[in-house]
Amino acid sequence: MRTRNPEILSARVEGTRWLTGAVVAIVFASTIFAGLFASLQPARSVPSFARQTGQPCAACHTAFPELTPFGRRFKLSGYTLQGGDVTLPPIAAMAMPSFTHTQSKQDAGSQPAGVKTNDNLVTQQITGFYAGRVYGNLGAFIQVSGNPVTGQVWLDASDVRYVDTFKLFGQDAFWGLMANNTPTEQDVWNTAPAFSFPEIASSLAPAFAPPLTHIESAWGQRVMGAGGYVFWNDMLYAELTGYGGLSRGAQEALGELPGSTPDLLSGVAPYWRLAFEPHWGDHYLEIGTFGMYGRVIPSSMFGFGTDDFTDIGFDSQYQYDGNQYSVTLKLTDIIERQRLNSTFAQGASTNLDNRLNSFKANATFVWDHTYEASAGYFDVSGTADSGLYSALSANNSPNGNGLIFDVAYLPFSHGSPWPYSTYNARIGISYTQYLKLYGGTSNFDGTGLGGTHNARGNNTVFLYAWLAF
Repeated sequence: MRTRNPEILSARVEGTRWLTGAVVAIVFASTIFAGLFASLQPARSVPSFARQTGQPCAACHTAFPELTPFGRRFKLSGYTLQGGDVTLPPIAAMAMPSFTHTQSKQDAGSQPAGVKTNDNLVTQQITGFYAGRVYGNLGAFIQVSGNPVTGQVWLDASDVRYVDTFKLFGQDAFWGLMANNTPTEQDVWNTAPAFSFPEIASSLAPAFAPPLTHIESAWGQRVMGAGGYVFWNDMLYAELTGYGGLSRGAQEALGELPGSTPDLLSGVAPYWRLAFEPHWGDHYLEIGTFGMYGRVIPSSMFGFGTDDFTDIGFDSQYQYDGNQYSVTLKLTDIIERQRLNSTFAQGASTNLDNRLNSFKANATFVWDHTYEASAGYFDVSGTADSGLYSALSANNSPNGNGLIFDVAYLPFSHGSPWPYSTYNARIGISYTQYLKLYGGTSNFDGTGLGGTHNARGNNTVFLYAWLAF
């Protein structure tokens, strides 16, 4: 899904509003996926999982899409657990109506026709899913999404995996083979970027946000990867996956072209993950690391070599998963080393070597599987570079930080089969406060324009309804 981290998003929205056509496109795409996979059969949070397992949504999620211990193991076992009595293909759909208000209006002309500079009520995403068991030990989580504001339809973050069990050193374990198009989408802890807090944010704001590492923001749905993993003794996870870049033509075909001259991945980019999750009763503690190395041809400019990015992340998560309430505490720190051979050779960066660091800390409390409250802090810091940041920073700095708060109501997250197996909803409001952007608080880019060119001008109130059925 595109709408996860508000500090990643910008006001790149183009196109016109549509809803009916997009719904038809998503339903049609979902039907095609269902038909393809159904032909193989002998006869995040989506209700198709609940219908397949016979379990309420609260079995897998604290406040969806954040996973419980059971939800993590359901995903690690390949989405194949049975138990429900529904024989239909595992198809689901989702819609995200939302309202966005920023403290200051965005610049005139920065938004396309039909979208105001502030106070926009839109359906920012609709999605069709094939999510569940395909056949035997093969399972899938495939989503095709559309943005009714821009008119774009794309293959969203998707994951197909085959899993089986075995014994290792006398302990139960299982191994898995998988393919996906978004690094960290396959992860089961909500510290990794793809499903980290905040899991939903406005697609229309903020106008300015700090830059993020490549593993957080650059690879999603623009690469394809395959790899394998082992989960041993119900506590130790190890994974190695290799990703290859999609050509410009492939990105166009999948709806993922970010512009006329996209960055291209050169060769194979390895991704690794290690995590250790000891647990005692309802208490689960995870400590881990992940990372990725990629060589990038910036803006498809061949002949200047590649920019090399090494991202190394460290994460920890504590979760208490009780019957009455749950608490989840998460820390993530990602260090990116940049060797900008191509960008430097083209004169677009001052430094050959740069560093970027992204840190997040957040906590979520859920009462009675129904009421959620979260708070988080994010901080981005890095090397000053006038070539990279002068257009956005009077200090040539990428540094920025802020706070995020979210409260939500989840009416269908617990109970027995109907309607909890048919619907899921998260209805909430979030507030993002930017304390610093690009090394400054006021007039951070030196333009003197005020408004969103001050950090506080990008503060965002976001009302949303995350509806799945």
